[in-house]
Amino acid sequence: MTLADRINAWLPTARWFAGKADAIATVDIADEAPLPDGITLAIVEIVSGAGERSRYVVPVDREGHDAALTPAFAGWLVDTALAATSTGAAHGEFHGHATAGSTPRGSHTPTVAPLGGDASNTSLLVQTPGGDYAVKLLRRCREGIQPEVEIGEFLACDAACDAAWNETPRLHGWLEHRGAGATTAIATVHDFVPACTTAWDRLVALATAGGLAGHNRDAILGIVAALGRTTAGMHRALGSRTDRPAFAPEPATAAGRGKAAARMVEHAREVLQFAAARLPQAIAHPERLLAGLESLAHLPTTASDIRVHGDFHLGQVLVGPDDARILVIDFEGEPGRSLEERRAKTSVCKDVAGMCRSVDYLLRHVARTTGGTYHASDLALLERTYLDAYREIAHGHAWWPSERQEADGLLAAYTLDKALYELAYELHNRPDWVEVPLAAIAVQ
Repeated sequence: MTLADRINAWLPTARWFAGKADAIATVDIADEAPLPDGITLAIVEIVSGAGERSRYVVPVDREGHDAALTPAFAGWLVDTALAATSTGAAHGEFHGHATAGSTPRGSHTPTVAPLGGDASNTSLLVQTPGGDYAVKLLRRCREGIQPEVEIGEFLACDAACDAAWNETPRLHGWLEHRGAGATTAIATVHDFVPACTTAWDRLVALATAGGLAGHNRDAILGIVAALGRTTAGMHRALGSRTDRPAFAPEPATAAGRGKAAARMVEHAREVLQFAAARLPQAIAHPERLLAGLESLAHLPTTASDIRVHGDFHLGQVLVGPDDARILVIDFEGEPGRSLEERRAKTSVCKDVAGMCRSVDYLLRHVARTTGGTYHASDLALLERTYLDAYREIAHGHAWWPSERQEADGLLAAYTLDKALYELAYELHNRPDWVEVPLAAIAVQ
């Protein structure tokens, strides 16, 4: 049995594999490198039955099982990134990069544990005598500049001092694959911040034990307000350098909004067509949904576009002990979008809408798992709390609309666009969650 055959035996069941909606036609090894302890680091190319190609990074042991959690692989990855060294592969190489001020960890065998589980990538806690690191293996390989690396390096080294925002674990380095004249970032190494939980897990716990109608009401509202302030601080930092072309704010234009609306409409048509073939019941009034997205082109243009998080939700935020600190993680952007789309400057309302959609997911999840009732009034309260806190900081900045009509219209369009993106994502990855974006789309 070949290495490709051994990987194919378990690949379709991996949480991070995005091709579950289509059968796999072929699995090939695009490149591979031998690592310590008999581990092979492979770039695997998948061709679906529909002819679509995708690549994934897969470290495997001698039996062909996933080796991401092994100390040998994790130690090699951190060493290679922080020492900025290279390992040759059959058709290229794996090369490490370190940010300014980062140092190699030493030669000790690390302790490795998983961080989270329900994600499109694989995250690890790698503990060494020289420090503890959060390592993320970017499973889906896409050639080009990876936003997780670009934004992480910017926030670690280049954000303007007067934007002072350090509410994200520091990027220490990253690993990339080089081959055939192209580079692909495949892993990042950040500071590990102990004693944190995701905002999703923290709020689920609070909402399950009392919730908004009980003794945890103030704690929930306090975290949601802190999320609003942290979001605005993040945007202030990301829009703080006019001398960095990749990050300099750009005034919104009618032409730019028109292009954004056209992309949303095109994406919506693709999602609706994809969903029609997989859902038992058609989505009602698709023309109304498209009209809602097209309205983006006719809004005022007082706000500048900037770089944003791009996939902002409760799972991308850490909450510290006693709910006293909020940290933003995972600047990779939406895994279903191209790197070009993820790196594009856009309205901050993309992030704001994403967090509001995540709050809706939270409330529906709690209702489903506890047998309780979902209340639209709870969503309205949490959205208002989040937005009020966000606006306190955002008001007066060039990237926040000065006209209420513009802000409301942008939020409505980006909220609908996000719900449609969620529908496609759930159909591909988590069919049992599809009811959540469907419910949001139904009320548009």
